[in-house]
Amino acid sequence: MNRYNSYHTIIKELARQDKLPHKFSSFIDRSTIWRWKKESDQKYIGRELCGVDQLEQFLQRPESETVIRAYLKVAYALSRILNQTSQIQKILRENKEEFIRTILRRQKHIQLSFILRLCGISTSLFYYWRNQVLNKCTSSPLKLCRRIYPHQLSTTEVNRMKELLTSPRFRYWPVNSIAYYAMRNNLLAVSLSTWYNYAGKLGLNGRRIPLKKKYQTGIRAKQPHQVWHADITIVRCLNGMKYYVYLLMDNYSRFILNYQVSDRVSAMIRLDSIRQAYDQYIRNPDEDVKLLVDGGIENNNRAVDDYTRQEEISLQKLIAGKDIQFSNSMVEAQNKILKYRYLFKHEFNDIHQLIKLLDWIIEDYQYVRPHHSLRGLTPYEAISGYQVPKDKWTQDLQNAKQLRIRENTKESCGICKIRE
Repeated sequence: MNRYNSYHTIIKELARQDKLPHKFSSFIDRSTIWRWKKESDQKYIGRELCGVDQLEQFLQRPESETVIRAYLKVAYALSRILNQTSQIQKILRENKEEFIRTILRRQKHIQLSFILRLCGISTSLFYYWRNQVLNKCTSSPLKLCRRIYPHQLSTTEVNRMKELLTSPRFRYWPVNSIAYYAMRNNLLAVSLSTWYNYAGKLGLNGRRIPLKKKYQTGIRAKQPHQVWHADITIVRCLNGMKYYVYLLMDNYSRFILNYQVSDRVSAMIRLDSIRQAYDQYIRNPDEDVKLLVDGGIENNNRAVDDYTRQEEISLQKLIAGKDIQFSNSMVEAQNKILKYRYLFKHEFNDIHQLIKLLDWIIEDYQYVRPHHSLRGLTPYEAISGYQVPKDKWTQDLQNAKQLRIRENTKESCGICKIRE
């Protein structure tokens, strides 16, 4: 099959004026050049803007090739530097309307693929942004027409998500817990990433705990009662008093095995919490439970050591960072959840109100709220031995996807009515 060359309009214009450099004319068939010369002046719209004379003068200068090469090298160098960071794409995303409209106004005079390469933007993303800018749909949080993009959440699903995210019942839950609750109760089958995306678009994502300390990944148990964590967290009441909340939790299930509140740091209170949990939950004396504690005096004393060293007690106490390389970060993270998710959203005047509030908090945390780290189980379900099948939510997500596509293709927004 014969292959035909395509020539830039500038080449044709130079040939029409008999100003085409020999290095180009020698490779172009004479009949082709003759045909270009016979073409009407009106064939190419905007011919008067070509600036061929100036271009010819520039090309005849000996440094022209060097200048062009220099500009291209600088452009590609800037492109490589900028593409090493996500900041340029973040900035473009935040200012995409100006970016898209600027390109569209000048698309006849620029090479789109070249500009996109410099910016590190894929062609598909560019056209996705273009549709967002040119086809804004006020009924969609994504500002996209649901008929054109039927995979986005339907109006019914968005309303249900708003209802769940703003419900006082879930005031203390993170987005991932609400998402699993909705799945478990057949209220809304949506992936977790979609929940986060739409919560941000709806302005309802203010549920994150302030990040003050980044915890490294600690020890992870493979079943309940392999590893326990003990820790104390400090809570202040409105009366100005400082109280100590003693927590003992299971590593595998995040289940709080025992909790007590006192106005002092005490070895006997810690010992009592450990003894109560052991008597209640350890049925098999052959179980080897590792108790991970920090260096506090309430954990490291004769009373606790004497208890854990008894032959009939299969409890091995380990000091985090000393006897074992792992930290006690899991229970520290749980303390943070109890404070920022629950306690700090309430007012309590004394220890009695604090204990009453903690009773409700632990009940909600243990038995009601699904946990993302447990793949949607509650701590009670996890410590009781429940398992989540690998494809537990797959079919529900697929069915919801098909329903939303059918609903979205029937929806008519303002843009759709204009087109109709």
